[in-house]
Order: sequence, then structure tokens, then C-alpha cells
Amino acid sequence: MNSRGRYKIGIFDSGLGGLSVLRTLWKETSNIDYIYFGDLVHSPYGQKSKQKVIELSKNAFEYLIEKDCEAVLFACNTATSAAADFLRKQHSIPIFGMEPAIKPALVENPGVKIAVFATELTLKEEKFKNLVTGLTKGSEILPVPCEGLAKLIDSDRWEDAWDFLDAKIKSVLSETDIVVLGCTHYVFLRERIHYHYPNLKVYDGNLGTSLHMKKMLQLPDGSKENRNQLDILLNTSESDYVHLAGRIAKTITPNHTLSLINTTIGKLHV
Repeated sequence: MNSRGRYKIGIFDSGLGGLSVLRTLWKETSNIDYIYFGDLVHSPYGQKSKQKVIELSKNAFEYLIEKDCEAVLFACNTATSAAADFLRKQHSIPIFGMEPAIKPALVENPGVKIAVFATELTLKEEKFKNLVTGLTKGSEILPVPCEGLAKLIDSDRWEDAWDFLDAKIKSVLSETDIVVLGCTHYVFLRERIHYHYPNLKVYDGNLGTSLHMKKMLQLPDGSKENRNQLDILLNTSESDYVHLAGRIAKTITPNHTLSLINTTIGKLHV
């Protein structure tokens, strides 16, 4: 904890999707200093090579450590799959990550087919393969790559994003009514999914990750007098990104700061 007796937690995503996880964390905790970094210059990560995602994730992680963060959440399924274990082997600081909520979906719906919407890299990584091994008898995973959806959301193109996701949902309805959102960006469309498809069962990893972090770090419970603080750092001045980040942040807390930072090749700096 810092000199004020508060935890400082860094949250990193390739774009703005991680703010959906932060929104859940915010409700569950209090008296935490959160720093959110969106690597929008290099987004999206889904089609990049694993080695490139490791490099970008390492840079983001080190940047947050320089900001005195005492724990870091990779609020990006792609970065978690590619880089979290790699960095855990090099650092003692707690590193948390995201994974598609396949396990809770299977617990509640054993022996059925489940559609997992995610990026190409998430779906082909070893971490995902490990999640789907040893499924209960009759269970089946239907991978649904959604490359390009996160970029549409980051770019504030909500109607295009919905049309994209809606087509993906329609493509699996004949096989399953259970969907796992395997990217934090997609969670912003969850309410719209429920509105158009009220009988669809939808799962994401935001609450599970938030509760796991809260337990492992022994974070204070959320309260009406929430005393969390939020700094958002973006490495772009592109207006669509900045305006959207501000709007999302206001749904979390009106008392936030939003700063634009410069980048060089590799290392990030203010």
C-alpha cells in the first residue's frame, strides 16, 4: 500500500474494453487508486503475433510499475493468453488476467454446446485449449472469431459493432443458446444482446475476475461512500477514442482524470 494506506492497481488493455472490467471492480471495492492504460496506438491485439503481443504487454506492464502500481490486471483476454504467464515468471508483483467464462457456463449448463466469441489469438492460444480440455461428457465448445469487433467499439461505431455481433449471434442460434463473451470490449454490448435475444444465456469473466482480485489482494468492500480514484491514460489523441473514454469513465465515476501520453517505439513515457 502507498503512504496513504491505499492500494494502487494498474489496469491495462489494448483499448477501452478493460473499462468494462473496471466498472465491475469499482462497485466491488473502495479506497483504491486505479490507473487505467489503454494502448490504443497498437490496438487491436487480436490479429498480432504472440511475440508482438508479449512485447506490447511487457511495455504496458512496465509503464504501470513505473507509476508505482502494486498489482496489475491484464483486462484483455488476448494479452492474458499471450503474455500473463510469461511476465509472472519474471516478476513477483501480482498479475491478474482475463479468461473466457467457459467454466461457469459449463457448471450451469453441463453437457451442452457453448459458443465462445473472442479474438483469433485468444481462440488459438494454449490457455484457451487448456480451458476446453476435460469438458463434461456431451459438452462442446463452438469457437466464434470476432476479429474487428473490438476496433469498432473503440472507434465509437456502436451500430456497426452491433450489426457485426448480431450476425455472429444469428450464425450460432441453430446450434446453441449459450454465449460466452471472451473479450472485455464485447461486454459493452451485453445489455443490447439481452434486449434483442432475451432467451440467450450470456456469460463474461468480469465479475469472476473482480471477485478473485478482491479476495487475493484483500481489498476493502465497495460502499455507497466509494472512495476509489481513477486516472485514465491513453496514448492517442484521436477524438473518437478520447470522447468515448470520457463517456465510459463518467458511467464509473464523475471524479476521474483522463490524460494523453506520448509513446516511443517500445518504451512508454509521459
